[in-house]
Amino acid sequence: MLRLLPRLRTKLYHFSANTRRYYLNKIWGMDIGKEVLISRLAKLDRTNPRGVHIGDCTLLAFDAAILTHDFVNNRHVDTWIGSHCFVGARALIMPGVRIGDHCVIGSGSVVTADVPSHSLVVGNPARVIKSNIVTGRWGIRAPEFLRKEGILVDSDEAANG
Repeated sequence: MLRLLPRLRTKLYHFSANTRRYYLNKIWGMDIGKEVLISRLAKLDRTNPRGVHIGDCTLLAFDAAILTHDFVNNRHVDTWIGSHCFVGARALIMPGVRIGDHCVIGSGSVVTADVPSHSLVVGNPARVIKSNIVTGRWGIRAPEFLRKEGILVDSDEAANG
């Protein structure tokens, strides 16, 4: 019985995540991809909800905020986050920013400019500190996970360090 609890908890979490994704897509008109995990404490801009675009297999940690409007300049723009990305806790994605696929946004970062694919960015304002990174689902970079997903083989790990 105790061995079933972790599996049940995982199934309930994914059911909850899928229900929330459906709600955000259908009711608010956001463009949220498949297998996206969004913390219940993450904030998605509902002033311009159709401007939120998140690719498949991306994870938004707690207190991450995605903005799609600029009240001061009276702008309503689209904000894009690619697939296989991780947006860390309390990160802030400013309106109109495009984040490429396979990116990791560090906790507390303020992203004010576009981020190229396969990048690791941190800071305020966020800057690219590493390029050509490899990520799996939800922006996970752990070699064990990447091997299990079939993304990384041992020779790739030695080459990328």
